[in-house]
Amino acid sequence: MYHQLADRIFNQLEAALEEADAEGCLELEIAGNVMTIALSHGKTFVVSKHEPSQQIWLSSPRSGGLHFSYRNDAWQLEDGRELTALLRAELKELAGIDVVF
Repeated sequence: MYHQLADRIFNQLEAALEEADAEGCLELEIAGNVMTIALSHGKTFVVSKHEPSQQIWLSSPRSGGLHFSYRNDAWQLEDGRELTALLRAELKELAGIDVVF
C-alpha cells in the first residue's frame, strides 16, 4: 500500500509542477525515489520516498527537513500540515510559482 500511495503523490507532484512552471523557473529531476526541485535562484527542494519509515521526506530551503506520514487521506506532519499545502506555499513564496496539487 505504501508504494502505491508514494508513487501516486510523486506523480501528482510531477504533473502539477510541470504544469505550473510555464516560465521555466524550476528544474525538476526524478531519480529513483528522489525528486529534486531546483529553483532558478539556486534554492532546492528534495522530496524522497523513505521506505523504512513509510514516509515521504521533504528537505526544504525554507522549513528544513520534514517527515510526512499518510493519514486522513493525505501526507501529513504530526501537527496536521499537509505536504502539498506546505510545498505550494513555499514555492509561491520562494519562486512566485502557484502550484495547484
